[in-house]
Amino acid sequence: MSIFSNKKISLALDSGSAKGMAHIGVIEELEEQGYKITAVAGTSMGAVVAAYYSLGKLDVLKNWLLSLNKKSTFFTLDFTISGGFIGGKKLMQAFEEHLGSAEFKDTKIPLYITATNLDTGKEHIFHEGQILPAIRASISVPGVMRPYFYNGNYFVDGAVTNPLPVDILHNNKYKNIVAVHLHEYIYTRDSGSTPGLVETMIRSMGIVSRYLAKAKMSEAMAVIEPDVSGVDMFHFYQAESVIKRGRDAAQIAVKNGALNSITLKMLSFFKEKISNRIIFILKKKLGKGSLEE
Repeated sequence: MSIFSNKKISLALDSGSAKGMAHIGVIEELEEQGYKITAVAGTSMGAVVAAYYSLGKLDVLKNWLLSLNKKSTFFTLDFTISGGFIGGKKLMQAFEEHLGSAEFKDTKIPLYITATNLDTGKEHIFHEGQILPAIRASISVPGVMRPYFYNGNYFVDGAVTNPLPVDILHNNKYKNIVAVHLHEYIYTRDSGSTPGLVETMIRSMGIVSRYLAKAKMSEAMAVIEPDVSGVDMFHFYQAESVIKRGRDAAQIAVKNGALNSITLKMLSFFKEKISNRIIFILKKKLGKGSLEE
């Protein structure tokens, strides 16, 4: 494969709870378009999709999500009053049924999962050991899901420090990084009603994620932004629609040439510059010739 047809990419997947189901559609579309994903990094729901994908089990996750309705979604949540209103046990049991005791060394491509160390206040990157603890740490949305105690520290959602881990791939020397950003479209709420506690937390996290992600995008070759506005945190029963939104966004990005390799983009840039220079010279000569006549 020449540099002119290079379709090898690495993928950074944004946080976003139920919005993160769009990542599945993005990956499916990119693969159908012939792109080969060489590494993946994810935060929160992005970490979940990244883990399943890197283990070759994306279909397992997709089929499970498509099977959920409002009632079954509700029953995957175990409610508590300690550290958050969701304990996370039932959700992790489902993940364990699918992934077992898989470790990072079992993945088909390199996998990076981000979380936030609540004790030190620093980002933590999981890249070795068992995958399930890394997922549990990464999805612990502050105030919503109980913080996860692991190896002597408490962890919360990776979105607190790094919702879109483009830099992790960049720092590990991966090329042609494609970022899938889920917080560009935040719908305007009706200001006539007072926001409740849960809505305030969820919207605030979304806004924070949006601005933190913006700071990371400069290191990405391309950014795909599915319109997942209006999809609330626990709307996992909307899987079919959200996955399609991801697929549509990826299709548009490919069609518009957003995923062309850096080499192709540079060639296009220089081609345009050279063309403009030739046109300028021709115009100058024609103008001069006209004056001589």
